[in-house]
Amino acid sequence: ISTTPVTSSAMGIATLSLVLFAFALYALCPVQGGTTCSSSLSFTSESGVLKVNGERYRLKGLSWFGFETSNNVVHGIWAVDYKSLLDFIQTNGFNAMRLPFYLELALNDATPNSINYYNMNEDLKNLTSLQVLDKIILEAGKRGIMIMLDLHSFLPGTFMQDCLWYDAAHPEAVVLQMWDKITARYGKTWNVIAIDLKNEPHCTTWATGNNQTDWNTAASRIGSHVQATGGNFLIFVEGTATSPACTDACFWGENLQGAASSPVKLVQQNKLVYSPHCYGPSVAYQPYFQVPEFPKNMPAIWQQHYGFVPKQTGNAIVIGEWGGLYSGSDQTWLEAYVAWLSAQDTTDQFFWCLNPDSGDTGGLLGYDWKTPDTQKLALLQKLVPSPTVFSINSQGQYCVTN
Repeated sequence: ISTTPVTSSAMGIATLSLVLFAFALYALCPVQGGTTCSSSLSFTSESGVLKVNGERYRLKGLSWFGFETSNNVVHGIWAVDYKSLLDFIQTNGFNAMRLPFYLELALNDATPNSINYYNMNEDLKNLTSLQVLDKIILEAGKRGIMIMLDLHSFLPGTFMQDCLWYDAAHPEAVVLQMWDKITARYGKTWNVIAIDLKNEPHCTTWATGNNQTDWNTAASRIGSHVQATGGNFLIFVEGTATSPACTDACFWGENLQGAASSPVKLVQQNKLVYSPHCYGPSVAYQPYFQVPEFPKNMPAIWQQHYGFVPKQTGNAIVIGEWGGLYSGSDQTWLEAYVAWLSAQDTTDQFFWCLNPDSGDTGGLLGYDWKTPDTQKLALLQKLVPSPTVFSINSQGQYCVTN
């Protein structure tokens, strides 16, 4: 132990050194739950969860449809300004948005219709559909909203019949050409982080050896092609419907049982996200909704259909669609589903949907496109109470707050 007296100047230097050391340590190791900023963002699917720059990404998303319809543009902007809808999305804590589109629109563009330009949407005048999409993505980025582009159908409104990843008029080569155009247009756009390779491919099979119908190998080919041609997106792969056999009935896109033994393989495997769709009684009758033990019977069914995926494959699950009417047995189903997702720590999801004009589910807004459904919003707040927040600072860095 030194007995040499310590001068005030020496104490000051020591104190300053400690402060500088602490500051440097903080810079290197930000406090958990704080904000980190960097020049780029890297989104991955690993250890069974989504991550951004190596930290957990808690995704709270919704779908806003319209680009897959004959309107050739998102719905609702016949009633309100598109920026007001993006404000609503941001205000309610959503940090991601799924935008369905049809293939021919991405390939050849289109002319949007049903846009109201009277005292609203004036910056969308004389724009093509893809130019409107550009605007929406840009404004979403300003609000910290990440984008997933979803190949919903091949032609406007044909999603029910487009049950493979291709058809006679759009062979796989054309599908790849379409993804090349998406990559060229949005591959460098900071907030376009994901693509959904095909909505609800319910006529497909999984690992049967049939290249014309096996979705697992098609998703591997398409996803790897996108990665090889410069697409750094998260690659979302939905499930099938009846292959492998779904003994207790699967919704279209829900069946991921085949991933247990025959997972999708990408060049960059940590970009793969499995994305089942799952609904309650208002969307389709299923026998398991009618049994006396409903909804206590549901967790075992969800687990068999896709709940095993994160632990068994190491890739994340993001529920690509779910929703319903908030009444009766649908309310019971919704609340049971939220409880199960929370217990599984599988809360990343895109709720269907913002739009009120989804006939079998309703949306988060009333038909005036202004009145919120407070019950559904409260349910989503319960499911994802602390979503990741994205912003851009004055230096142009991308900031992430958890």
